[in-house]
Parts: sequence; structure tokens; C-alpha cells
Amino acid sequence: MAATFQWWGEYGATASSTTADLGVSGNLFNFKTSNSLASAADYTSYPITAGNNSYDVWLKGHFTGSFNKIQNGKFYKSSGTLGTGETIKFVGHTTAYHTPTTGDSSYASADVDTSAPGTANVSFDSDLAGNITGAGYSDFITLQLRTTTASEAGDTETFTFTLTYDEN
Repeated sequence: MAATFQWWGEYGATASSTTADLGVSGNLFNFKTSNSLASAADYTSYPITAGNNSYDVWLKGHFTGSFNKIQNGKFYKSSGTLGTGETIKFVGHTTAYHTPTTGDSSYASADVDTSAPGTANVSFDSDLAGNITGAGYSDFITLQLRTTTASEAGDTETFTFTLTYDEN
């Protein structure tokens, strides 16, 4: 038997946040100016204008099934090209959820990798060298799309994000 993986997300105010399993493929979330996550259809109602940021997106890897250990999480943007004036910021080792912001997020502060990193950048059990040994979650993977006033008008390209991990 092997581990089963799917994305998991959290959104809303800290005291009344909402969680959801998002599945494994397709349009699972959008960068937008609404503190919501799982609705792929409503991003046109909450556009990010040039010079502004999206709300933070708070994801986790959710693992179920039979396995001995999940470890060595590596998160990266595996496809999609950023437009002029666009950056995607990221962090993969936040242990506590915080209410998303459209300000420059202190939680998503590094540029997201565009290929598989050489070492783990997603933590398990508060440690980049950590692991889980039964059904559970990675720590938070926090993302934010930031734009400058030079950003292009219109939709961004579709991005694919990948989380690889070692299972034994």
C-alpha cells in the first residue's frame, strides 16, 4: 500500500478559518483579492490590479493511506511563466495559520523555486528534516502573488505547483 496525497487549504479569519481538501489536479485555487481559496470560478470578481498583491494562499500536503514515513518535502513552480512585474513569494515551514493579508506577507517572503530544490523546503512536524509516520499533513506552504505598477493587464498564466516527497 502507498500513501495517498492531495492538497489541503485553509482560508478566512484566524478565529473562524475554513479548511478544505482540494484534490490533486486541476484549478485548485486562484491568486485573488478575496480571502477565499477553493472557488476556481470567482477570481474575475476579485482581480489583482497592478502594484497590488493577492491574499496569501495557505496550503498543506495531506497524506493518507498506509506508509512508514513521509519526509523530504520539496515544493516548486513546475510550469507557468510570470509576466512583467509579477513574482510569487513562498515559504514552506510555517506551523501556525495566520489570517491572510494583501500586504507584503512576512510568511511568504522568498521567491518560489522554479525547479525541484536540492534540499527540503517544506517541513513536517516543525522541522525541514522532520517526517510524519501516519496519516497527516505537511506544515503550511504559504504563497502570495505580488505585482508592480509595471505588471501587464489581464490574467496571469496558469501555474502548476509541485510537492515531491520521499515515502518509505
